[in-house]
Amino acid sequence: MSTLAPAHARPDTTGLLMAHAALRGEFARLSEACRAPGAEALRAGIAAHVALMLDLLYHHQEAEEDVLLPMLSGAAPHLRPGLAALAAQRAGLAVPAARVRVGLTGPLERLARPLAQLAEAVRGYLDAQEELCLDPIRTLLPLSAWERFDEARRWRVPPAVRSRAAGVVRSYGHLDATGAGR
Repeated sequence: MSTLAPAHARPDTTGLLMAHAALRGEFARLSEACRAPGAEALRAGIAAHVALMLDLLYHHQEAEEDVLLPMLSGAAPHLRPGLAALAAQRAGLAVPAARVRVGLTGPLERLARPLAQLAEAVRGYLDAQEELCLDPIRTLLPLSAWERFDEARRWRVPPAVRSRAAGVVRSYGHLDATGAGR
């Protein structure tokens, strides 16, 4: 906990960037998997992974909306117009996510396009969020505030899928603290 951290300690956003990389990458990978020869034979596994990633996207965004972004807005009032624009962009993810959920009921080949659209929308949103928020998070938020968000982000994932979710995020652990590959 931050009670033992030096007063100058700042948030380490590596875990956040890994989660973002996983969200960007997995929806795109799933779209490709749906187009692969023999995909229907793997329907149950693909559908389960799609459901996991949709849940992770929801819980991650929920923690950001409820904890991180209000703290950031309070610490950096000049960001409020950009945060409002991000909120609108985040709300726009609901439509492609719903199309993916509906697509799970049909042939996987038809699910590929909604997954690709969701991957593109998630990528655009996360790119905009990182551009607006990463530097202020690192420079303006105290470590204790970051730890509250990080805890909320981790604990919102249901216990039944927590280890699977952690495995997916860890598979993107080749990133450095800036989000670039090592």
